[in-house]
Amino acid sequence: HQNFSPVLRPLKVIIIVFLTGSLSFVTVVGNILVLVSFKVNKSLKTVNNYYLLSLAFADLTIGTLSMNLYTTYIIMGQWALGPVVCDLWLAIDYVASNASVMNLLVISFDRYFSVTRPLTYRAKRTTKRAMTMIGLAWSISFILWAPAILFWQYIVGERTVQPNECYIQFLSEPIITFCTAIAAFYLPVSIMAILFWKIYQETEKRAKDIQGLKGSGSGTNPSQAQNLDNGGGKDAVGSQRMSSIMLLENQKCCRTLCFQFSAFWTRFPASNRSCNTTTSTVEEAERSSVNGDMAAASEMNKNSQHYESIKVQKGSDGLTPSSSLDQSVAKATRDAVLAKRFATKAKIEINKRKNEKKANEKKAARTLSAILFAFITTWLPYNIMVLVNTFCQDCIPESLWALGYWLCYVNSTVNPMCYALCNKTFRTTFRDILICQWNQNRKKPNFNQRQAVGSRKEPR
Repeated sequence: HQNFSPVLRPLKVIIIVFLTGSLSFVTVVGNILVLVSFKVNKSLKTVNNYYLLSLAFADLTIGTLSMNLYTTYIIMGQWALGPVVCDLWLAIDYVASNASVMNLLVISFDRYFSVTRPLTYRAKRTTKRAMTMIGLAWSISFILWAPAILFWQYIVGERTVQPNECYIQFLSEPIITFCTAIAAFYLPVSIMAILFWKIYQETEKRAKDIQGLKGSGSGTNPSQAQNLDNGGGKDAVGSQRMSSIMLLENQKCCRTLCFQFSAFWTRFPASNRSCNTTTSTVEEAERSSVNGDMAAASEMNKNSQHYESIKVQKGSDGLTPSSSLDQSVAKATRDAVLAKRFATKAKIEINKRKNEKKANEKKAARTLSAILFAFITTWLPYNIMVLVNTFCQDCIPESLWALGYWLCYVNSTVNPMCYALCNKTFRTTFRDILICQWNQNRKKPNFNQRQAVGSRKEPR
């Protein structure tokens, strides 16, 4: 409930119009860039970015309508557009602002469950589910604010808002305003802070666990080898099982590499295997790398027995034992080299995909941190004034109220900057759109595509 002075000096009007107009322009352009980037760049169409798309739509609404109408209200010192436009502006303003808060809550919960329940939650984390959550966020915001703002005067039987003023009628009492501030700001911020702290703790715990696994699985020392000879080696078995699980999870990757090496494998009848059995071959190669020299020695003993049986069989056919053994050794050596190459390629591809996944997780975490920081920084001053006004209604001047209210709008200006600063894909897409080079860059294959084409052209 604000009563502005009807007279402003021309210089002050010019400054206000310039600042607010610039902020409104930057807000509109920034959020339009987000929407266009999502449309033209397929790599941005992820579940995380669907939430950012909803947030950008709310910010675009604020930059287009709320900022400009509020600036007009400040400059004129009174509301001159009538009660209908007043109520519509307030309804749109509060629904869009509350939708921003609800979207931030949804993003926070999404990140929390993605980190704490990676197996169960991510299987359900689909685009359809994201759209449902976004629809709920907007629906709840609309139900909470729009009917009360538009129809409160009919519920109580009269309109108490003066014709030259514009504010929400049921928020005329400071205590009611404070209660709405608790529900619309302090409670969501508290939930976001708790979730962010839980995410940080889980991330730190996972990093320590990974370091521990790396330390325990770095190699097999002589004492561990002796333990294997004595029938122990539970740690090594666990490492083998872990390697098998990791490889089974990346079966698609292994199958792709299998087809790439199929030309090599079909040269040798003894090594003619299907793609389904290559997983066990990779597992054996992984066990060899984990268990060290002992596993290699055991494998050599098995091969020696195999060579001996081949030697006897060939000898019965009339061939010299030495020549048959040399042929068998050469064939087995080629098979071993091919298996090692296959295992190396599989490990490289698996590690590459894991690194890409980690990079995406870091992008999402950085973006969430920046958005939450911007939200708290821009919304906190106004809500502190609401708290103070509950106990001292004459302590805050009108100009400070207007500044605090406008600062809430600035959050819509800052959000696209957070996306660009924390996400390189957004940043490069923004730049390409602004310099009108996006269509040219779409026609050029990226590095990964060129590398894939080059690998397909390699002789087999």
